[in-house]
Amino acid sequence: MEAADPQLIYLIPVLSATIIGVCIHFYYAGKIKVLIGDKKHAQSLSDLLRVELEQERSFLSEAKSKIEHYIGKSSAQEAELKHLNIKYQNLLDDNDQHIQKFENIAHRILKSQSVTLNEYQTKGMHDILNPLKERIKVFEEKIEKSNLASVQRHQSLKEQIKYLSSKSDQVANDANNLAKALKGNYKQQGNWGELILESILDKSGLQKDREYFVQVAERNDNGKLLKPDVVIELPENKKLIIDSKVSLSAFSQIVNAESNEEAEIHKRNHLIAVRNHIDTLARKNYHNLYQIGSPDFVMMFIPIDTAFIAALDMDSNLYNYAFDKNIVIVTSSTLLATLKTVETMWRNEKQNKHAIEISVEAGKMYDKFVNFLEDMKKLGTQMQTAQNTYQESMKKLSFGNGNLIKRAEKVRSLGAKNNKKI
Repeated sequence: MEAADPQLIYLIPVLSATIIGVCIHFYYAGKIKVLIGDKKHAQSLSDLLRVELEQERSFLSEAKSKIEHYIGKSSAQEAELKHLNIKYQNLLDDNDQHIQKFENIAHRILKSQSVTLNEYQTKGMHDILNPLKERIKVFEEKIEKSNLASVQRHQSLKEQIKYLSSKSDQVANDANNLAKALKGNYKQQGNWGELILESILDKSGLQKDREYFVQVAERNDNGKLLKPDVVIELPENKKLIIDSKVSLSAFSQIVNAESNEEAEIHKRNHLIAVRNHIDTLARKNYHNLYQIGSPDFVMMFIPIDTAFIAALDMDSNLYNYAFDKNIVIVTSSTLLATLKTVETMWRNEKQNKHAIEISVEAGKMYDKFVNFLEDMKKLGTQMQTAQNTYQESMKKLSFGNGNLIKRAEKVRSLGAKNNKKI
């Protein structure tokens, strides 16, 4: 075996080292390239991070400012919350008191109104119904008395007519005797006739200077003064005139006649005197004194029935003769019956007037009662409205979603300090 070349041996390590060096070079050259690429990437990343860092710093600075702002605001809110807690506690205390007061007041009002309403209803009903009952009772009593009085008056009138009829002979005899005494004294005859007329007026029930007037002076359309013996007032402002001035001289001579022939002569004279007086009354037109307020006739009063009968015996048409001239002949008995009829008319007029007044008063009381009922209905409606308002207020206070008590409890649960609990 040949010995190795020393140069070759020397070159081998050199070559190996060279190869190793080349390998290392290529290895590190690749590494360096990678490192250079990584450095560029790192630079880019560093720039990016630097930008992000600046942004984060800016964000942190802004966040810090906000945090400082919120911290300050939180302190203020905490102070305000403390103030609100104190205020809320006061409100709770006041609310408890107000609720209690409200309930007490509402209870008192409702109780008071209920009591007042009952008292008002009771008193009002008594105040209205009692007078109404009293007036109805008075009205019934007046109607009953009126009916009774009417029956009594008719009975009395019937009895008086019967009495007058039974006494007519006595009156005739007395009148004949008086006629004999009077003889030809016209003044005494007139006064006596007026006296008999006033006596009948007194018995009629009519009141002087109210239902009748004596010797009333009036002037006619020509200005002539007339003085009727009696003016009777009738209902509805009507008037009735009575004359009592008929002459009885001839009749007194009939009574004193000593023979039938002489009596016949005096009878004719008596008839003439009566007819002349009828004509005189007709010319006076007494019934025109009061225009439409007076009937179309005048009553000619003959105080002695037999005097009228004596004239009627001579002329059976005498009554119609007078009536055609708007004159109605009356005697003591017929005049009293006529005046009693007038008195009955006045009583009926007064009764009708009272009945109308009572009816008007009853109507007013009924209207008052209706108004009272309407007021009671209004009061009931107002009471119901107050009750509904109270219930609605209590609902808002303690019932339903969002009521005041729930809201107050919610505030308390959020941390409000309180000493009392609802």
